[in-house]
Amino acid sequence: MLFKQIQLFQLTDALSYTPDELAEKLAPLAFTSCLPSFASSIGWVSPFIDEDMGPLVHALNGYMLLCLQIEEKILPATVIRQELNDKVKDIEARDARKVRQKEKLSLKDEITMTLLPRAFTKFTRVYAYIDTKNQWLVLGTTSANKTEQFMSLFKKSISENVHPFELKKLSPLITHWVKTQNYPSLFSIEKACVLQDPNQQTRIIRCQHQDLSANSVQAFIKEGCEIKQLALCWHDRVNFVLAEDFSLRSIKFQDEVLAAANEIDAETQRQQFDADFFIATETLTGLLKDLLDYFIHSEGSSPRLEKKSKEEVALA
Repeated sequence: MLFKQIQLFQLTDALSYTPDELAEKLAPLAFTSCLPSFASSIGWVSPFIDEDMGPLVHALNGYMLLCLQIEEKILPATVIRQELNDKVKDIEARDARKVRQKEKLSLKDEITMTLLPRAFTKFTRVYAYIDTKNQWLVLGTTSANKTEQFMSLFKKSISENVHPFELKKLSPLITHWVKTQNYPSLFSIEKACVLQDPNQQTRIIRCQHQDLSANSVQAFIKEGCEIKQLALCWHDRVNFVLAEDFSLRSIKFQDEVLAAANEIDAETQRQQFDADFFIATETLTGLLKDLLDYFIHSEGSSPRLEKKSKEEVALA
């Protein structure tokens, strides 16, 4: 499955493009290899790894898959610093003078330009898909830098009318779930979370393999700590970590979901790719709709927010 972490954005204008029309919009900013003297290159590529010249958009069941490729030259700062120090020593010994800061900066730029053609290259792919039925953009990264790079090109290529959802503050809500063991019945609370003291930002407590109803964890909440990330399971189908910014991390599809993808009679690698993409998108759509129901659409406590019995709490 392609998506191990996601962010959700709302497309506020109706996207009525066909896959071919969307691909035409991406084409002017298609990926080209980084020039020797450049530090990076970025652009759209085919979602299929084995097809450099394949279509830039892959459409299936109302979902349109996109892929951004980033090429970066790996040039460690220690290498540049060592080269600069050697150059400065040579100049000072040869000319019997002190190299000043402005000249050092100029020398550093020259050294960087000289080393770039010999630097190692790193390729990164960022996947996303447009859900045409719900007018969503589902982005497959939680990295702030990669999000900024993707959204910049998306707005240049397709539409600037893409925005984060306006959400309630998640941290107090999920903290209340753990504190009271009163949470939506569609979810179960797993044994991991990250807490932070709002009055002491550097005080961060990471709990792994812990019963979150235990006194040792509840004590942190009583002291005023809030949960910033909470491990959850949805319908016994998807395990994930919900963060306070509404990103989903460490997504893991359960055996039931994976088996559904394998049951589709795929004869080729492309057909298996489609099967995986179909099952993943349909599953994530259900999960995201349920999350939005609690964090956007409902007012106060949700009508489906059910108090767990002692037996249910023990099982959770």
